[in-house]
Amino acid sequence: MEINYTALPTFAKLHKDPNLYLFCMGPVGSGKSSGCIMHVLLNAVMQNPDSRGIRESRYAIIRSSFPKLKSTTIKTWKLWFKDQVQVTYGSPIVGKMNFPLADGTKVDTELLFLPLETDDDVEKLQSLELTGAHINEASEVSRHIFDMLKTRIGRFPERGGAGVTKKFILLDYNAVPTDHWLYQIAEEEKPRKHSFYRQPPAMLYENGIYKTNPDAENIEHLDEDYYEDMVLGTDEDFVNVFILNNYGDLRHGRPVYKAYDDRIHATETVLQPLQGVPLIVGMDCGLTPACAITQLTPTGQFILYDEIVTENCSIQEFAEDFLWPKMRTEYSKFKFEVVVDPAARERSQNDKRSAMDLLIQAGLPVRLAKTNEKLARREAVNFFLRKLGGFLINGTKAPISRKGFISEYKFEKLNSIGLLIRHKETPEKTIYSHVHEAIQYAAIEAVGGRVSSRRKRPHKQEYIEPADISGY
Repeated sequence: MEINYTALPTFAKLHKDPNLYLFCMGPVGSGKSSGCIMHVLLNAVMQNPDSRGIRESRYAIIRSSFPKLKSTTIKTWKLWFKDQVQVTYGSPIVGKMNFPLADGTKVDTELLFLPLETDDDVEKLQSLELTGAHINEASEVSRHIFDMLKTRIGRFPERGGAGVTKKFILLDYNAVPTDHWLYQIAEEEKPRKHSFYRQPPAMLYENGIYKTNPDAENIEHLDEDYYEDMVLGTDEDFVNVFILNNYGDLRHGRPVYKAYDDRIHATETVLQPLQGVPLIVGMDCGLTPACAITQLTPTGQFILYDEIVTENCSIQEFAEDFLWPKMRTEYSKFKFEVVVDPAARERSQNDKRSAMDLLIQAGLPVRLAKTNEKLARREAVNFFLRKLGGFLINGTKAPISRKGFISEYKFEKLNSIGLLIRHKETPEKTIYSHVHEAIQYAAIEAVGGRVSSRRKRPHKQEYIEPADISGY
């Protein structure tokens, strides 16, 4: 059997990956399905032969529904192998591939095409004896199916014969929301023996224009205007997820920061602040206080190193139990100042003390932000996002902030009138909004006078010298 296949850059790495669980996220039309099919074939070819010279293997090929399995997944297998794969429609759908190799051995592969979507479908996996598995469009199936599938691979052929040479589960999918299990396992949990691949975006968004990405994969097999035609009149959330390959949500709200690009602005590397440069700790007060630990570097880059996010916490508790311990243990070598909402100087009607008073009482160096005007605050962050190399977030230590940038700090959808979708003018108040307002107060301080602030009335600036906590 002759197959003319050249691995795309992402799959050239994936095919050599020794890990058990392989994930590939990519835009539509990027060749994910074909790459995954070829990975199954390569695994079948590499399976050790038994005493008869037969390389036996069995794989589960999973999709969320029977119609999708038949019209897309099986169709792609048939396009690649034509009559070399014999498909029998039953329960399950079974595909057979048998062909000789140049070394005199023979490949004998069985494909079990299974429609699985919900936890109720897990029973279909029971008693299966598999070599490996491929979950096509994995975003459409539950994590429970993936977890149960782990118990079924590596069981065929049996150890008494040739045994399993390489077991694996391969998952392909388009970008997902930040509350999806695929995001959680890839970006938060990062278990051992799991590898996560992310293909380049199909297009780039530059100066308000979508342009085909010269590094996009599989474009040589698509029509010349494939992606340019696709974005015409298309919802920007759809473009962001399915074409730009960015984590994000659909139809549930509009992200506040369109300029944020997780590929460019986030890093998994634990960043260390620059010595000799003060830290700016933006803080949002109230019943859900939060803070963002940032720094403006000499090159003008605004870096978000860390975050503290709480719920139902008093200002005094936040200062004494959260902020001071973090600054003393993790940032003891740095001077810092806390920049807070100007409303923090308003006194409580109960004890006549303001949040500002409580922070000062806790010994924190406090500065009132230059403004709490919403547009000015957001534009301060946008100033750095739009600047080349202007913003970087440590995604490992600031996961709530990162999720907010991707999709969760958003303008809530109000309603739709025909093709017009309306959103509220202010972002939703959530756990994400509090830390993002803290980021904004830090950004206002870092940006200086380069962003206009439309304050209704000036306020008196209160400032206490930056703390030097090296002596604590």
